[in-house]
Amino acid sequence: MDASVDGNRKQRTITYLDRLLRHVPLLRVFVRSVECLLISDVELPPRVLDLGVGDGTFALALFDTPLEAGIDLDSNVLRSARKHGAYRSLIVASGDALPFRREAFNSVLCNSTLEHIPQQRAVLQEMSRVLVPQGTCIVTVPSEYFLRYHLGSSIARGLRIPVLGRLYERWVRYISRTVHCDPPDVWQEWLSEAGFAVISWRYYFTAASTKAMDAAHYLSAPALLTKRLLGRWVLWPDKGRYVPLARWLSRFAEEGSEDEGAYLFFHCQKRERVA
Repeated sequence: MDASVDGNRKQRTITYLDRLLRHVPLLRVFVRSVECLLISDVELPPRVLDLGVGDGTFALALFDTPLEAGIDLDSNVLRSARKHGAYRSLIVASGDALPFRREAFNSVLCNSTLEHIPQQRAVLQEMSRVLVPQGTCIVTVPSEYFLRYHLGSSIARGLRIPVLGRLYERWVRYISRTVHCDPPDVWQEWLSEAGFAVISWRYYFTAASTKAMDAAHYLSAPALLTKRLLGRWVLWPDKGRYVPLARWLSRFAEEGSEDEGAYLFFHCQKRERVA
């Protein structure tokens, strides 16, 4: 990669880290900053639907203007999302029954959401239904490497205690509510069934970064208390003005090789309807 291009991507990563660090705990900033970088490389023509918005901090970090619509099943997190103003419309809805007419959107974004949904095929069908022909769809999900890359499971394998590694992976799957950790060919089949053509795909997020993210879960434990007591993850949002935290952390916010990674990125286009 050209040095100037590489430097530009590094600076963009730091920008996304800075934005995320204002609102979310450490455990969420690494992979989300990489996703911001990857998604920002793709043009998302408005109107845009974001499926699984959470508390709205991801869209706030990624986009400079509000998206047209977002949905989530959790009404509590949508209350937080409304405060951030990253969406013009937010609706409590299920992904397998979207409350929108056919072909209502030109782009659909589903970032780190489908892995939590058992009926993922029905959700993909709904995403296709509300998207115009040749509309853009971005999907990110954990890969088949996601669980084994975590720090606990890696340590267990290093100690040659495979049963402990499997128990740790089961625990990670449970606390992260992850139903799907599938390889790219499985997701490509599901996307194709729903009417999408995969324009490009890649792995992202290194094993080292996944270990750092896993460790950050424990380092971020105090943030759970501040969230419960004060309703916010971060007590000092403006710390980036005085402490170059984002620059220090950027080494962990790496895309990694396209051939292997903890997550999968799919850039898709809805196929034209056949008359």
